[in-house]
Amino acid sequence: MLKPPTSKKERLDARMKTLNRLVLMGVFILLPLYLIIRFTGGSTEKLQELPDIIDRIKTPIIWEVPEGGVKYLNFFRGEPEEGHKFVLVHVRMEARMKIGFPLVPKCFRLVDDQNTRYYPLGHSPIFIEYSDERFLEQGEVYEGDLLFEIPRERQSVNLLFDRYKE
Repeated sequence: MLKPPTSKKERLDARMKTLNRLVLMGVFILLPLYLIIRFTGGSTEKLQELPDIIDRIKTPIIWEVPEGGVKYLNFFRGEPEEGHKFVLVHVRMEARMKIGFPLVPKCFRLVDDQNTRYYPLGHSPIFIEYSDERFLEQGEVYEGDLLFEIPRERQSVNLLFDRYKE
């Protein structure tokens, strides 16, 4: 059981501890609130956008290969090597926030039915149209065809996209 402070010094120390605890709790409660208001400019609209911002950070790029977006070709501005065929893949990408890394040909890889991976050819239509290095701003759409060359007996299974680091 606690005994009540008896001397003036003990009472002063007890009050200072209580005051310190109150100030510390206030900081833990008010500091995050202040930061939220400061970064949103005091606007409740920006505060309501906070969950969307977090979602955009988690998935900064939405990309897809639409239905019927994969075509197998025996000729595309030239012929493939002996025993190979061209695969033309239509891809659509939308940046949900500014992308801090460039989109380069090595960001894309085609996976075939034997788990072999292929990089797109440098003369893919998307790279001719947009250049072979592109930065995306928020809301910008990057759409076009990627050209791959794979052995004739193989089938494409998957298209991979990832940030390329040298």
